[in-house]
Amino acid sequence: MATDSFPPVRRLEPGDLKRCVALSVDRGWLPERSKWSLLLAASETFGVDAPDGRGLAGAVVLTRWGADLASVGMMLVAARYGRRGLGRALMEHALAEAGGATVTLFATDMGRPLYEKLGFQPVRRNVSFAGAFRPARPGASPAAGPGGCARAATEADLAAMLAVDRAAFGADRGHILTRLPGFADRIAVLADHSKPGISGYAAAWRNTPSSTVIGPLVAPDAQSAERLITDLAAHAHGTVRLDLDPDRPELPAWAHRHGLEPVSRTLVMARGELTDHGTPDRLFTPISVALA
Repeated sequence: MATDSFPPVRRLEPGDLKRCVALSVDRGWLPERSKWSLLLAASETFGVDAPDGRGLAGAVVLTRWGADLASVGMMLVAARYGRRGLGRALMEHALAEAGGATVTLFATDMGRPLYEKLGFQPVRRNVSFAGAFRPARPGASPAAGPGGCARAATEADLAAMLAVDRAAFGADRGHILTRLPGFADRIAVLADHSKPGISGYAAAWRNTPSSTVIGPLVAPDAQSAERLITDLAAHAHGTVRLDLDPDRPELPAWAHRHGLEPVSRTLVMARGELTDHGTPDRLFTPISVALA
């Protein structure tokens, strides 16, 4: 399990994009070039160069949400370097960089044993629903409700989106969210023409040319979340993916009725004391499973 045969962990930069994409492909993950670009620009990405000179031996991403909360994602080790302690070394490096912050992540069944050894505890379940979204009837638009109507976001909505997000999440995610206009295919907001401001928002971005992820999604209630999803799905390319908590049954059941099926399951885990400072009931999907 020795790791002394590997080069030291280094901070990865935007110029390492091709190496990160190749590492994803090596492990059978989607290449997700645009997501890697976002993470390299807005988060702290650490990696180890492969001793054989062929790209990266491993990588991990740390994203800070203020001083007290952070997330870890995209923890990958090249298949040819598995079971040599590199994954643990990368995680320990990321946790040391996080300092005393509580750290969260989405754990697969394969990664969970390592995370448990490092002190992570289960917080909640996550199920990815995906498929061809079926509206209630062709061409139907969801009726307005207490949260307002869904419409395309404009540049003028960004400040309100940041305020709504911070109130729900309980920490500042602005360094990621301010990049959404350039990252997402479409952003929708909930607006009531009789009132100023917005009550929720969601973004749709492509993780492959034929698959669209909807997240983050912040809304006052499930019905408002459904209006945002319906708006974004109507403009989506190919299949739609939603990452949902199955123990909050409203949206999973609704997603199933609209043609989306469970395709994978993960577990949200936390290391350290996880205190809700915001309004978690308004958080329906994450930005990405790389950003718990």
